[in-house]
Amino acid sequence: MSARCMLLSALLILGSVPHAQALETHRHRLPNGLRVVVAEQKTVPIVAINCLIDGGARIDPRPQPGLASFTADLLDEGTRDATGAEIAREIDSLGGSLYVGASQDWTLASASLLARDFRTGLKLIANSLRFPTFPADEIERVRRETLGAIQASDENPASVASRTFRSALFGDTPYGHPIIGSPEAVRGFTRSDVVKFHQKNLKPDKTICAIVGDISPEIALAAVKEFLGDWSGVAAEHGARLPAPASARSIAVFQPTSQASIVIGQLGIARDNPDYFPLLVMNHILGGGGFTSRLVERVRTREGLVYSIFSRFSSTRLPGAFRVGLQTKAESAEKAIGLVREELARMHEDGATPEEIQAAKDYLTGSFPLRLDSTGKLSGLLAQIEYFGLGADYIETYATRVRKITPEEIRAVARKYLRPEALVVITVGPENAPTTGSAEAP
Repeated sequence: MSARCMLLSALLILGSVPHAQALETHRHRLPNGLRVVVAEQKTVPIVAINCLIDGGARIDPRPQPGLASFTADLLDEGTRDATGAEIAREIDSLGGSLYVGASQDWTLASASLLARDFRTGLKLIANSLRFPTFPADEIERVRRETLGAIQASDENPASVASRTFRSALFGDTPYGHPIIGSPEAVRGFTRSDVVKFHQKNLKPDKTICAIVGDISPEIALAAVKEFLGDWSGVAAEHGARLPAPASARSIAVFQPTSQASIVIGQLGIARDNPDYFPLLVMNHILGGGGFTSRLVERVRTREGLVYSIFSRFSSTRLPGAFRVGLQTKAESAEKAIGLVREELARMHEDGATPEEIQAAKDYLTGSFPLRLDSTGKLSGLLAQIEYFGLGADYIETYATRVRKITPEEIRAVARKYLRPEALVVITVGPENAPTTGSAEAP
């Protein structure tokens, strides 16, 4: 590792950002629609850039699941100015990092570099988003890697359970397929498909760039205008196809393993739902709080049935999933599922105790600053705050919003959003796993 690279690594470890109360952000919208959020932090000479473009797997064409991810993986594999290898060598010579990829909702291009190299990092991101060349050899390489990743996920029971749950819950709607797609679709992607997807969907009016670090808002904005200000075009609109709430069903996928990977859940909420904070506290108590949560205490600590268990609401643009995930011995699967059902029903009926709620509030407010303790984390959070429309004061008011949640609100959201009578249950394991139906992995 070069001395420059070791220096940056040390700065990334040591660097932190001030407390939320001291955070000052500057927001701008360029004439082409691109939004910019800048937070100057002089703690260490590092700048993190996160450019988020609305449109990940959620906008995949129906017959081409995985195309957004496939396209994103190719954006930095060759531009009009440099080959993929040259881009990789340049970012490595600076001791920085560059990432481009897609999630369910967005395509992300991010970089972290020494402040003096900020312009270079932003230019690499801008060229990747605006001027990718999609070389034929890189398309084939990414195709091979994607098919390998799909094959690996097929051999992972937890991945199969998650994929089967997604398909059962969302069906033929935007969140119903894996982000990386299916083998059939990936084998069929052509360069023309990739070029068309890029030209249609990656545009400035759907882009948010959050910049955090040792750089003034004026210099950061001037650089964004230089490299992205003349980017033009308007992205295609994609109508939202929302799933209907799934009815209760159980599906078993048979795999030759002694363990069972299980996902239990139902339709959840969109990230901008006004009930988010009561649900955040409720879920921490139920299964999001690690060893202090009800599910861990009941199913793991008291009964000793599982290796791990958690509950989670997805943070997505459209209503996503609420899920409980667990792994256990195959012979314990039925009992473990029954205990999860009991805990969901108990929360649905009774809510949480004042003591549980206070402990959850203490943890959530106390741990929140850890999401702000580096330029990279803060840059990512600011981009998502802007993306989901959570408000410019989200960081400053987070603790207050958590603290004011009442037991009545917890009980209300538990009864509104938890539906113990309509759970989708997926079990991946040997043939003696509990089920009322069976299926091949989708």
